[in-house]
Amino acid sequence: MNVREQFEAVMDFKPVKTLKWEYAYWMATAERWYQEGLKRSPYSPPLGFPSGKGLIAEACPFPYPPTNPRYKDYDVASQLGFDPGIVRIPINWRFSPLFDEKIIEEDETTRTKINCDGALIREKKMGDSLPQFIRGPITNREDWEKLKEERFNTNNILVRFPDRWEAMGPTFQNRDFLLGIFMDGFFALPREMFLVENQLMMYCLEPALMHDIAERMVEVYLAILEELFPRTDLDLVYFWEDMSFKTGPLISPKMVREFMSPYYKRVTAFLKQRGIRHLFVDTDGDCSKLIPEFLECGIDGMFPFEVNAGMDVVKVRKEYPQLKMMGGLDKMKIMKDRKAINAELDLKLPAMLSQGGYIPFMDHLVPPEVSWDNFCYYRGRISDSIEQYFPK
Repeated sequence: MNVREQFEAVMDFKPVKTLKWEYAYWMATAERWYQEGLKRSPYSPPLGFPSGKGLIAEACPFPYPPTNPRYKDYDVASQLGFDPGIVRIPINWRFSPLFDEKIIEEDETTRTKINCDGALIREKKMGDSLPQFIRGPITNREDWEKLKEERFNTNNILVRFPDRWEAMGPTFQNRDFLLGIFMDGFFALPREMFLVENQLMMYCLEPALMHDIAERMVEVYLAILEELFPRTDLDLVYFWEDMSFKTGPLISPKMVREFMSPYYKRVTAFLKQRGIRHLFVDTDGDCSKLIPEFLECGIDGMFPFEVNAGMDVVKVRKEYPQLKMMGGLDKMKIMKDRKAINAELDLKLPAMLSQGGYIPFMDHLVPPEVSWDNFCYYRGRISDSIEQYFPK
């Protein structure tokens, strides 16, 4: 059984071994591990790479957009025997052309600039933390009309695809690897345009504007998908949202039904008509109130289920037995010691592995507080549990 067949079987809740994947790591985590026993290879990230950047494992279950590149960590995957991950088709789903980056001001430690998405940000030159977002590329209807006309339209869809796209078809045919795409969700992209405070006010003050943005998103997305599907099929699709925080979603289920659901349904219907059966949403925080809304929209999987926000994969499985799930293992417990790791895995793995439709990994990027020894022990326990529930 290759990784495509294995993924299909796991997500169809069949009694087969789940995949050995991890979510991702902060670069500072990898730097610590290289000092504690992780072996370097020709594929290792360079020394001094900004610690605030994320490092995606070779077996990472989600891809990053071309405007936000990451190093892949083949070292962890090869040393711990992870399964092959997902190949992402690097499509530009946002603005085309991208904005020219422009430095507005800088001092010894920080710079303020316009980034490639048109946002005004302040970032540390050392890259050891996430940037501060000051202003999005739009603030009102006039800005949106200009952006829509110049950078977010269906003109020349091919420029959104990678170079030599037309020649890639044979690579994707008769493959034994997983192939996916990563799309901005109907909350995430407007947030990147306005920044979240302005976005939330716009839903109340300018509802017609927010519907117009979602309508244009559908037009662009479907035009891209119309170009994609004659050349290849897909194994799965991810929508990035990050629309919840520690105590709940940033908007109500009612607002999801008004401003997101009709547009999600058009895109998910298009995908399912073309045989795509695994549609996931990536959102942090307490997303419990949003699960029924996404299921209604045609989404059938979610991750990463942040424990510190109250998300419990065992509880979610009982409430939504049909939901495909990944993640949900408490990184705060993995930081501590083997006793805490055992307690966390003993609490969740038996229930989740025995039912299927689940891939275990931490509930977000692995933080630098997790030692290499703890990480190896944690992954070893997961491997042992998989073998226990699905012996050869």
